[in-house]
Amino acid sequence: MSKKKKDHALLIEYKALGTICIEELCQAILEDLHALRDNHNVRFVTGVRLRLPVTNEYGDPLRVRRDSGGSMFRIDTHHYRPMCLDYDR
Repeated sequence: MSKKKKDHALLIEYKALGTICIEELCQAILEDLHALRDNHNVRFVTGVRLRLPVTNEYGDPLRVRRDSGGSMFRIDTHHYRPMCLDYDR
C-alpha cells in the first residue's frame, strides 16, 4: 500500500464576495495574508498559485489578451527576489 502525501495547503475562498473589482480583491488578499501571519504564525509558503476567473462588472467571463492580440492563460510573477530562506542555495 502506497502512502499518499498529505496536502497541507490552505484554501482561501473568495466566492462569497461575488463579482468585485481587482483593487478590492487585492485588499481582501492582503488582509487575509496579514491575518495568517499575525494570528496563525504563518511565515513561509511554497508553490503558491492564484487562479483568477476574469469577468466584466456583470460577471460575464472575459478572455485576457496579450498586447499582440493572443489569449493569455498564465503569467509568471515579476517578483524575482523573494525573501525566502532557500534563495541563495
